[in-house]
Amino acid sequence: MISKRFFYTVSAAFFWAVGIVLTRIILKSSEVGTYTLLLWVSIFSLPFWTYLLFTKRKEVKKLERKQIVLLACMGLISSFLVNVAEFFALTYSPAVNFSFLIRMVIPFTIILAYLLLGEKITRKKIILATLLLVGSYIFTTRGQVLVLTKGDVFTLIEALFIAFGNNILGQWATNTIHPSMAAIGTFFFGFLPITLLSIFMGGAMVPSQLGLVFLLALSIIILTLLRFQAYKHGNASYVTMVFSFTPVFVSFMAIPLLGETLLPIQIVGGVLIVGAAVLVEALKI
Repeated sequence: MISKRFFYTVSAAFFWAVGIVLTRIILKSSEVGTYTLLLWVSIFSLPFWTYLLFTKRKEVKKLERKQIVLLACMGLISSFLVNVAEFFALTYSPAVNFSFLIRMVIPFTIILAYLLLGEKITRKKIILATLLLVGSYIFTTRGQVLVLTKGDVFTLIEALFIAFGNNILGQWATNTIHPSMAAIGTFFFGFLPITLLSIFMGGAMVPSQLGLVFLLALSIIILTLLRFQAYKHGNASYVTMVFSFTPVFVSFMAIPLLGETLLPIQIVGGVLIVGAAVLVEALKI
């Protein structure tokens, strides 16, 4: 029987993949930039989160100061600092390097979870994390040698921000706050910084494909809700490792929608990723 933590994490990984593919389609078929997309996704998401906040107003009044500070840190890191780091990473680091090095979120999360959450680092966890990274390397680089650049530091910084801001703080939050409240708080505390950043970066434009942008916003809303449910039922290391399904989902969607192809060696990498991620659940990591 599929556990709740596996269901929520794989479902979240799927909707993250949907969001990635929609983002590629929008950016590929129009002249809008990433920050225009970020701005309008925030605008389209605002009514839903406002309504959800209204339904949870009693719970909001019960939040303690330390919980509010935690939600504020999550919103600032996941919405602002992650996007700043990603801007510099994509500007100064090759796309292939970024695609692989961002998966360093796995070891970063495992180490931080050990230091801050008391999660054990076991032999099984090390082996499966290594398999996931090897599979990710083969899958993203197509087996080619990765030439590191100075710009890759920004990708590693982003991976560290994701590990701490999303995974560690997300785990802390759902230990004492309902998952939907954690999701609401993260959005609202991140809304103003990401809006101001998007406008500052020249994103104050109206995209031509508003329908697709709305679908992207919807997929991110669902992803956020599922992600915090995953934190509620699984530990930080588990969630980040099973999230490795995402690039595999992306590739299978991109084949019919974007005309991309998979090389045989990438299939090997995909099998390693899926196999290791399934073992994370089967071995109760």
